[in-house]
Amino acid sequence: MTRLVRARRLICLGLLAALLPTAAAQAASRELRVATLLTAAADNPADSGEGGAIAELNEALTRELCRRLMARCSLHPQPFAEIIPGVEAGRYQLGVGNVIRSPEREARVLFSRTLWRASSRLVGTPAAIRQHRPAGGEIRVQALHGVRIAAVRGSQQHQFVARHAATRQLVLTETATLGEALHALLDGRADFALMPVRGAYFLLAQQPPGSVEFTGPPLTEEGLGGTVHLILPKAEGTLQREVDRALDAMRGDGTFQRIVRRYMPFLAD
Repeated sequence: MTRLVRARRLICLGLLAALLPTAAAQAASRELRVATLLTAAADNPADSGEGGAIAELNEALTRELCRRLMARCSLHPQPFAEIIPGVEAGRYQLGVGNVIRSPEREARVLFSRTLWRASSRLVGTPAAIRQHRPAGGEIRVQALHGVRIAAVRGSQQHQFVARHAATRQLVLTETATLGEALHALLDGRADFALMPVRGAYFLLAQQPPGSVEFTGPPLTEEGLGGTVHLILPKAEGTLQREVDRALDAMRGDGTFQRIVRRYMPFLAD
C-alpha cells in the first residue's frame, strides 16, 4: 500500500469519526411533542387507580420508543377528545391515547403498528343492573332504553351512545376521563358507563366490593372494539416508519412485552 493511499484512508477515517458524533447529536436533538391520555390520576394525583396502570404504561412505552428514536420527547396529557385533533393539526408528532383504528380516523391521521386489541363493556351499580336486567337474561347495551350512559368525550363509546341516543331515549353523560365516568355512576348522575375493558379493569379493582361491576358481554361491533395504535400526523410518514421499526425491535427483543406485563399483565400476549 502506497503512502498516498494510506494517507487518503486516514483522512477518510478521520472525517468519518468527526461526522459520527455530529450525526448522533443531531438525532438526539430532535424533539417530539407527544399527546398522552389524561387520566383521573394525572388530573388528581390522589386518584391512583386509573393512572397507576394506563398512564404509567403509556409513559413507559413512550420513553422507550423515544430512546430508540434518539429523540427528546415532551409528554402533554390531554383529554381523549383533544388527542386526535391535536395530532391531526400537527401540534403533536405522536399521540398515545389507546386510539382504536377506524376508517373515519384513518382519513385524519396515520397509525402505527398494532399495540393490542380492545373491546368495550358496560359498567353499572348493582342497583341499576338489577333494575334493567331482563328476566332470565343479561343486560345488552343494544337493548337498553331510557337510561343514562356515561362515556368519555370523543371516544368510540361516546360515538356509539350518541348514534343511538334519539331512537332509544338514552341520555349521554359526557366526561373527560374514565375516572369521571366512574364518578358519574357513583354520584348517581348515570345508570351505566360504557368503557374500554382494559381501562375500566383497574378502575373497578380500586373500588369497594359491590359498588360497581361489569355487566353484559364484551362488545366489538360498531367501533366498540378493534386494534389500538399510536397515531401520527399525515405528514409524518417517515416518522411513522421509524416508529414501526422501533416497535418491531421492542417486540423482537422482549422489551415491549416486559413493559406491558409490568403494568397490565393481561395485555402481554
